[in-house]
Amino acid sequence: MPRAQDLADIARSDGRYDPEALRLVGAGLRRAAEKTGKDRPDHPDRHLHASELVDGVLDLAAERWSTLATPLLRSWGVVRVLDIGEITFLLIAHGVFSKRDSDRIEDFDLSGTVHARIQALVETRLAGSAA
Repeated sequence: MPRAQDLADIARSDGRYDPEALRLVGAGLRRAAEKTGKDRPDHPDRHLHASELVDGVLDLAAERWSTLATPLLRSWGVVRVLDIGEITFLLIAHGVFSKRDSDRIEDFDLSGTVHARIQALVETRLAGSAA
């Protein structure tokens, strides 16, 4: 990931998202790569699909901020799952991420809201810690 100032400049020039949202998507990409094993240099297909990236971002948000994740992400401009895609393509446009020719923003138009997905992840985490 680029320096924090670079992400702040990208966010400021775009105007839709807080720089922290861009940092979260970068960290979520790393989380998704680790969870899928695609962070290994010997993995035959290191490309992440939109659903894997979304899962990584929201899993990380649920782990870091639990029930506060939804209002925090909302304050950063991330309300829809598609917002994660918009940030991803913003980072692609600035050379931070790369994509395949077949990758499209519509790949991020997944069912469920950020709130519903985070709530489910938090409930799963809480149920697991109670067991």
